[in-house]
Amino acid sequence: MTQHLLEQHGRRHRLGRHVEHDPRSLRYAVGVLPASAIQPVQWQRRAAIFDQGQLGSCTGNAATGLLGTDSAARTGATSVTVNGATVAVDEDLAVRVYELATQLDTITGSYPPDDTGSSGLGAAKALKQLGLATSYTHAFSLTALKSVLQHGPAMIGIVWLNSMFDPHPDGTLPVDRASGVAGGHELVVSGWDGARFRLDNSWGSGWGDHGSCWVTEADMQWLLSQQGDVTVPALTGAPPAPAPAPADPDLALALAARSWLTAKGL
Repeated sequence: MTQHLLEQHGRRHRLGRHVEHDPRSLRYAVGVLPASAIQPVQWQRRAAIFDQGQLGSCTGNAATGLLGTDSAARTGATSVTVNGATVAVDEDLAVRVYELATQLDTITGSYPPDDTGSSGLGAAKALKQLGLATSYTHAFSLTALKSVLQHGPAMIGIVWLNSMFDPHPDGTLPVDRASGVAGGHELVVSGWDGARFRLDNSWGSGWGDHGSCWVTEADMQWLLSQQGDVTVPALTGAPPAPAPAPADPDLALALAARSWLTAKGL
């Protein structure tokens, strides 16, 4: 995906996500939970909504946004340790992650001086190199995304249509396939209400619903089909992702119950 700089409501919104799909990622697919284990969920964000301004750093912003958002394993951080120093979880860190991501991805050029944009994969590699994640996995379906959200947020790379710059008053993102492709964008998926997914953007708190928006299931299914990708970094200190659920639903429930009891020390 090429990056674009568009004028919307008197300000500039930058895109910068590229498609970078590595076939080896298929070996690291997240497990899919049984339908009975998938419930509506919303993870609270502790860090402020970032604003990438005129820089194509959405991948770094999404990766850093994960650090500042709660999960089942951890409370969202407002500061982290990088190379022995405590740094704030803010736009400066997002740019730092983006800078490293442009060196680790397969896209020609790196920032600075080249504002090339990057990929979710590149940003996940950057988190790992900075010591902020131990590994990363991937969700390859809508059900897998819902399964991931049971444990915490994820970052998602999607095609961005011209209609999507302007959410509806209720925060729903209009995915008008006839409006044309503007480029690619990376965001945080922080929740699912049973019908829509919540995405946290990096265009300031004045955009959409206090910096976030909602995407219907049908639209999310389509966006994933357009070379979308979901990356799930295992943030430092978090336990590994659960193993894929077995086909037998009764056995799956038994394993889930055992995992819950183990986590509670029972």
